[in-house]
Amino acid sequence: MLVVTTVSVSSQQLDQILAVVSGQVILRSDVRAFLELDLVDKIESSEPIEADQYYVTKLIERKLALDEANRYRTSMPASEEVEEEIGVIQGRLGGELALSEFLLSVGLGLSDLRQILQDNIRIERYVSERFGDASQLRESDLVSYFSENRDFFTVSGRTVEFNEVREVVRSRLWSEQRELLVKEWLTDLTRRGEVVRFEP
Repeated sequence: MLVVTTVSVSSQQLDQILAVVSGQVILRSDVRAFLELDLVDKIESSEPIEADQYYVTKLIERKLALDEANRYRTSMPASEEVEEEIGVIQGRLGGELALSEFLLSVGLGLSDLRQILQDNIRIERYVSERFGDASQLRESDLVSYFSENRDFFTVSGRTVEFNEVREVVRSRLWSEQRELLVKEWLTDLTRRGEVVRFEP
């Protein structure tokens, strides 16, 4: 059953609670953490409210997708895979101390970050299992896409033949189709989910 509610609250509360999804609170500090850790796609916007809404939507969708991954018991990633992701983040922030200080500033610990990264890997794994991969595209689909978008496929400024760029065509077409499939799926999850958003 769809429960999407918009609630006005005081400015003090708005600094904290941005949404509640399936009983789990999404805080402003969560948005900051995901942005600074580069765990959410960023947008360019001169409107703070528009940006807030975008990032809250992303975290809402993430929670709903994680619920699905849990429901279908998607397997856990190896600890090495998670630690590798932590290493990348540490490098981006300037080392282990910088990461620890940042996590403290948003009320998180290293174990919380491990859980976030583990969940992200499981979500991606579930999405891949649910929607498949580029190998399922038919040759006729590739040829049609190439013909309709021929100008996109060039090598050193010259137009090429389909056989020269078949795998590039496959990758590009699948990227577009997968993005659309996932978007429709997330929209449906949001429609059916228990989501409470708070007006900024």
